[in-house]
Amino acid sequence: MKLVEYIKKYASAVSQLNYQFESQTKIFNLPLLSIKLGFESDNTEMRHAKGIIAIGTKATGLLSIGIFISRGIIAIGSISIGLGTVSIFSFGLFTVSVLGFGVISISIFAFGYLAIGVLAVGYNSIGILAIGKEVVGIIGIGEKVDSLF
Repeated sequence: MKLVEYIKKYASAVSQLNYQFESQTKIFNLPLLSIKLGFESDNTEMRHAKGIIAIGTKATGLLSIGIFISRGIIAIGSISIGLGTVSIFSFGLFTVSVLGFGVISISIFAFGYLAIGVLAVGYNSIGILAIGKEVVGIIGIGEKVDSLF
């Protein structure tokens, strides 16, 4: 199956989701739990869950789980921004992802002060191809290098 067909099927399945819930309990005027899945009625805008714990197509909260976009202290989703993130593309203090930008990044393509990945670019880097000041890898480029080649 081609990638474009897969994305179309995935987006179509998500667009058919139609669930919304917000708890009555509020902390700092935010619901304790907010769940908003799917798209608005015109299928152009993602529903946005905002709460202490947010789960949705797009989510913002202390703990956020977003199908597409997630922002929060701890963020899990396809695209995540937060202090601790787990995603395909992430930006944060601590990232675990495919493509990660963070102070500490454990990713396939890792960029950060401490970068660990297949391609690791940072001050301290560990990876198959490691680039930085102090590096450990199969192929290392930097000032202090511990590599095979």
